[in-house]
Order: sequence, then C-alpha cells, then structure tokens
Amino acid sequence: MNLYTSLTLRYLKENKKRTIVTIIGIILSTALICGIGNIFESFMDYQIRETIAGNGEFHATFYDIKKDNLDKITKSAGISKTALSNNLGSAKLTSDKKNVIQVKEYDNNAFEGYQIKLKDGKLPVNDKEIVITEEALNIVNKKIGDTITLNVGRRIDKDGNNIEGSLWLSDDEEKIVDTKQKELKIVGTIEKPGFEAIGSSEVTTGITYLDVNKLKEDQSVNVSICANKPAEIYDIAPKIAKNLGLKVKEMVSESNIDEGDNLYYNNEQGIFYENLSFNEHLLRLQGASAYTHINDTIYMIILIVTVLVVVCTIATVYNAFSISISERKKQFGILNSIGATKSQVMKLVFVEALIVSIIAIPIGIACGTIAIDLVFKFIQKFFGNSFIAEMNLRVVYNNYIIIGSIVIVLLTIGISAILPAITAAKTSPLEAIKNSSNLKLGKVKDSKIVRALFKTEGVIAYKNLRRNKKKFRITLFSLIISVVIFIAFSGFMELFVKSNEVYAGQMNYDLYLWKNGLVEDNNMEEELSKIDGVNNFSINSEWGIGTYIKESNINKDYKDLIDNYYTKENKNNEIVYDFMNNMVKLPGEEAISKLKLKSGSFNKKTAIEENGIILRNKSYYEEPGKKGDVSLTNYKVGDTIDAYVTSYDEKNDKEIRKNIKLKVLATTEDLLPGNASSSYMGIDFITYDEVGKKLGFDIDKSRIHILTDKDENTRNTVKELATKYGYKVNDEIEYAKEMEESTRAIKVFVYGFIAVISLVSITNIVNTISTNINLRKRELAIIKSIGVTQSGFNKMIYLESLLYGALALLYGVPIGISIDILMNKTLGDVIQLGMVLPWGAVAICFVGIFAITFIASYIPMKKINKENIIDNIRQESI
Repeated sequence: MNLYTSLTLRYLKENKKRTIVTIIGIILSTALICGIGNIFESFMDYQIRETIAGNGEFHATFYDIKKDNLDKITKSAGISKTALSNNLGSAKLTSDKKNVIQVKEYDNNAFEGYQIKLKDGKLPVNDKEIVITEEALNIVNKKIGDTITLNVGRRIDKDGNNIEGSLWLSDDEEKIVDTKQKELKIVGTIEKPGFEAIGSSEVTTGITYLDVNKLKEDQSVNVSICANKPAEIYDIAPKIAKNLGLKVKEMVSESNIDEGDNLYYNNEQGIFYENLSFNEHLLRLQGASAYTHINDTIYMIILIVTVLVVVCTIATVYNAFSISISERKKQFGILNSIGATKSQVMKLVFVEALIVSIIAIPIGIACGTIAIDLVFKFIQKFFGNSFIAEMNLRVVYNNYIIIGSIVIVLLTIGISAILPAITAAKTSPLEAIKNSSNLKLGKVKDSKIVRALFKTEGVIAYKNLRRNKKKFRITLFSLIISVVIFIAFSGFMELFVKSNEVYAGQMNYDLYLWKNGLVEDNNMEEELSKIDGVNNFSINSEWGIGTYIKESNINKDYKDLIDNYYTKENKNNEIVYDFMNNMVKLPGEEAISKLKLKSGSFNKKTAIEENGIILRNKSYYEEPGKKGDVSLTNYKVGDTIDAYVTSYDEKNDKEIRKNIKLKVLATTEDLLPGNASSSYMGIDFITYDEVGKKLGFDIDKSRIHILTDKDENTRNTVKELATKYGYKVNDEIEYAKEMEESTRAIKVFVYGFIAVISLVSITNIVNTISTNINLRKRELAIIKSIGVTQSGFNKMIYLESLLYGALALLYGVPIGISIDILMNKTLGDVIQLGMVLPWGAVAICFVGIFAITFIASYIPMKKINKENIIDNIRQESI
C-alpha cells in the first residue's frame, strides 16, 4: 500500500460518519440508476412477451402469396427468419351454432414464432394431424388419438359478408359456406393462443401442419418475416412488396390510419401496400417504430430521468468531496510544503473517490436489482388481483444495464471529484496552512431587510453566509438540486399515473342496472340515494347535440387536429366549426351534486332559466402512435354556446336543425360513473333533467351505473331494489376491485420510487447542513465566546437554515416546474394529457425543506452546545 492510499484510508476511517453518508449517497444513486434500468427492461420484457404471444415474433407478414413467389421473400437480403401459415377456414364442432373452430396451417417456424404452447401430446407433422385447445376437445367429447371430421369453409353473416377470421359470432343467422370435408387426427392439445380474444368461447382454434412441398404452384399462403435488424424492416418489406407487384392503395389522411390496419405507410412517399402488415407494437418495443416520434419520446424521457439522477448523484458526491477538501486544506498545504506535486495532491482526492466507489457501487447494483425484484414480489403477493400482478413482471438481468449503471456512476463520481481535486492542487501551501481562503476578509455589508426582521442574530447569520461564499454555494447548490429532483420526479410519476388512466380507462362503478325500452320516470333515484353504502350513481341518459364553435373559441394548440376532423364554414365574416360529437348528459341530481367543480357554481333554478350546463371540456382522441385527453375549446364560465339539435323530416326527406343556446355555469374534469374515458372528439354538457326536457330531450332512466362501498350487503340491497323495478343487474365488482388494486399497486410503485428519491435528497441535505456546521466549530465557538447567549446562538443557526431553505425554494421550484413542463411537452408527442404539474409536491417541498434543514441544523448544534468552547477554539478541523 503506497503513501497516498494509506493517508486516504486513514482520513476515511477518522471521519467514519461522513464516509458512511457519502457511501450511502452513492449506493442510493447507483441503486436508483440500476433500478430505473431494471424497471424499464422488465416492462419492456413483459410488453414484448405479451406482444409476441398475441401477434407473434415476426416483424411483417405478406398475405396471399403464391408458391412460385415464395423465393422472392424467403431469399431476400436482410431476412433472418421466415414462417409460412394459412387460414383454411372455419367449421362447426357440433350442431350448436355457437361452437365454431377456425382451422389454421403452420409450418415449424410458425408454431415457434406464434408461441403455440403444447399442453399434452405432440405437434402435428403432416396435414392429416391437428392440435386443438382443451376447450374444443371437451366440446367434441374426444381424446388425443381420436379422429375428428370437420366441414371447413368460409363464414358469412346474414347479409353475405365475409367474416372469416373474426373471433366473435356476428349473429344467429351467420353460416359456413363452400365447405370441404377434412378428416384429421387429434395429436395434442394446446394452450389458448394469444391471438384469441380474451374470454371468447364462441370461436376456438385448431392448427394443422403446412407442408410447403405439397403446395400447388397457384396456391397462396401467408409469409411472416423477421429482419436481421428490426429497424430495417421498413426498407426491406416495401422493396419485396414492389418486387412482388403488390397493389398500391391510394393515399388517405394520416389521421385516419389505424395502427392495426394491414397496410404499409411510408411517411415521406405516402405509399400504402395491400397484403402487407407490420407488427408495429413489437417493432415499437424494439425501438423500430414507424412512428419515429414514439421512439424519440421514449428516448427523451429516459434521457431526462437519467440526467436528473446523475445530477442528484453529482450533487451528493461533489458536496462530499468539496467538504472533504475544505477540511483537509491544511493537510494538503503541509504536503505541498514538503515537496508533493499538484498531481500527487490530486491523486489523493481520486484515490478517495476510487475507494468509496469500490465499496458503494457493487452494493448499489445489488440493492437496485434486489429492490425491484422485491417490489415485483410484493405486488404479486399483496395485489394479486391487479392487472400489474397479472403481468407477471420479472427482473431481467441485462449486462448492458449493469455495465451502463457502473459507467454512469463512475463518470459521475469522476466529474464530482475533479473540481475539488483541482482546487486542492491549486491552493498555495501558505494559504492552505493558514486555511483562510474560504473566508472573505474585510467588511461585509448586511441586509436592511434581514436586520429589520431578524435583528442582530439574523445579521450575524447573513454575514456568515456571505463571508463563507464557497461553502454557502456548495450547500445551496445541494439543497436546490434536492428540491429540483423531488419536484421533477413527482411530476414524472403523476404523468405516469395519469397516462395509465388514459390508456387503461377508469373503473368508477361496480354495479350496472339496465332494462329494455325507455324508462321515463320512477322512484329508483330516490330509493338508491337512501341506501347506505351507495357512494354515487349516474343515470346513463345522454343525447347527441351539435355545436357551432367560432374559431376564436377553439384551442389553438389543437387547431390542426380540429381542422382534420371537423368541417368549417364562414359565417358573418368569421370561421365557424361544426362540432357534431357532443353529448348532453342527464345523470340525475345525485351525480351532479357529487361532481367536483373546477370553476363556477351550479343550481337548478339558474340552470332552468338560462339553459345552464356544466362543461366538461375534455375530449379523447387517437391517431397513429398518439392518443390522449385534450381541451378542444377555451370556453369558460359565463360563455354562451351556440348549439343545435337534429331531427329528421321523413315526409320531406330532409334533416332539420333546431338552434338552441347553452350557458356555461360551471366546469369540471370529473368523469360520471359509467364513463371510462372522455367522449371521442366531442364535448360533454351535463345538466338537470328539467333543462333536458326544455331542450326537447327524453329522460331515459333505463341504464344506471352505481359506485358502492364494495360491501356485499350493499350490493344485495341494490339488487333487490333493481328486481323490484324490473332492472337486470351486471355485477362488475371483481373487475372494479381488480382496477382498484391495479391503481393502488401503481401508486405503491410510484410512491416507492419517490421515497427513494426523497431519501437521496434528504441524505444530501442532512450531510451538507450538518457537516457545514461541524466544520465551523471553531468559528461558532469564537462567536459564543464574545457573549452571544445560548438562545441567540440557536436563533442564528436556525436563521441560517431558514435562509438556505428560502433560497433553495426560490431557485429550485421554478427549475423543477420547468423540467416537468419539458416532460409534459415531450410526452405530448405520444399521449395528450394537458399540463400535469405536481403542485402537491411543491407544497411538500415548502414544508419539507424547512423541516429537514432545521433538523439537520439541530443535531450538530445540540452537540456543539454541549462541547467546551475553549477546546473548539483551539481545534483546526473536526
């Protein structure tokens, strides 16, 4: 062991507390970086598994390709794997119309690529053998080894439309035509394929073997391909399509392209190819989406999160090394005076960084991996009914994640250590031995505001901070970073939760009551409101209404979207849009009273007099690679909306529009029970039944969505009431509980993540404040020696903490909010949520920063108060 290593080890041992705090900071930061990587990799692993189970592992599929054209695909450059498949048709398993089986043909690669899982028996090896699901085996009352006769043909509905491939029966009159009899030996049973609709028992699947050698030259099959590199598929597949002479479709509006369409779209050339589809969901997960903004958004979000964690780590480690250098200046000065070079002094700092890295990084990697694994197991155990538990998330050990985490942390520590190392090397021996460079000598101006508010102690505290500018800046920087990190990550997590709500929808009811026909009036509402345990209920009485929206009233952020979707015309020298997808909702007084109003107020008398409504100005929309909730208009309380109700004059065969005016009395963002998401590209107008009647709408109480306390007695009481009034009941309690548990699991996951971030920030703050006070023992002892009272001394320290906290909030809150705005805009390229900002986190920061800084000051201050003033004046460093 050389001199530098032994000196560094000695210093680290003598300052165990600070060394431990530094190591803990690095461990937490490493665990955070590794944990983020593990979470991302685990979710990607789940998504890829699910997508492959549903759509196969192939990147693209060509349909109806004749045998003599197969080589043009299979022998193309850049293709790593091909598979052949064919849909033979459908057949009835029994005389029951509902028992239908679709029969497919797969070659070996297709069995593998479409994830066909064998439960019993074996896979077919020729076209006389078949595997079916256990469900189908039970329906036909057969066993493995038996022969089954199927009349395989094409499914059509009652109008003669081809519905082959649909997993659902269209109606009781659908039939199978152009049948051919096939005798097949059942050689095995398979698990339900991923492409089958969940819960479907009407159409099941059987798969036989496709032997390419037995195909006739004019027979057609489907060819699925994988590219060597996923991103290359968008170049390879169109070239093959062109070579095959596939038909090019006319270009349509991009806003009308469905991601599920079996088309190829080249964004630059505007080309669609028939008989060619892309596994866009899988390609997106592999970073090769045709919609490049999705890839860019994912990478940008990962970059922002990683940068935030790295900055947090830099703040923690830089702070530790800066304090270490400040404390050891005299030591460095003595070393310089006996001949140590600048590089040798710098080496001391880097050796210290290396030692703490060797200890902390492996522990951090292990903690990051184990913690995520424990979180997944915790969710599986305590939220077993949630969607997240059903994902069966697993920690995926990716060497790139581990190596990347190590490299990022090492670089971070290196950056954190280099500036203090340069400072240590530059300091002259005399200055270092005197240890005076941190202090600003001479007169320091005080602040009139500080003097007026906090008297003499406040002035001393203020001057101390200004006199020790370097330490002050290091401490303040550390606090600002902690505030920024907490606000930024809280905002990111709120975006995550909100995004999940938009994608998955909300489950805000657990009982659905319905009956046939129009139900205009009964006492159902009154009796429901009297049942204890019924938290809310909404009458699903809603009617379409059109609106004329002036250009000045539309949200300019979504003008392009509105222009593409709605027609417009010039009326009285102003552009007016015809919004046709709006709904007037008459949910009943109970539901209206439970709405949380964002602005305005709503009472029945005013509403009836003025055609008053509660405006829910949120609309759902979706386009390729993008979806979300958007505000299409800028209407506010007090505005009048020009609307119309459409009826049809059968006698004159024309549409009649009756113009009406609606007055916005209040606004809300709440969804009514039974509404999982916002109306598609439309606005909701919520009002009382009396207003609805005045506008000419029927009051229909035939459908009611109810939110209960989930208690069985409550639900039974509601069911008895439903029977009394002739309603049928759908009990959605299991699904509601599943959604509730999923939301809870997501929040546990999210707040656990925020807790780790908070722990890193708190460690940083406590380390910074307490060490800063400990390093000033001599200075503080001198202040006490000139007659400052105990209470005055305590007040001075607390005022320093107050100044630190106030300045940290002054700079940290705007920066944190700015980062959240950036993340909102970045995510807006994929999912529109409006501006989601973490005001709750900001409030927590205001309380938390002062509480933590006071606690961090109190602990060392209490210790100093017990120590001898003379001893502290004599000591050079802690």
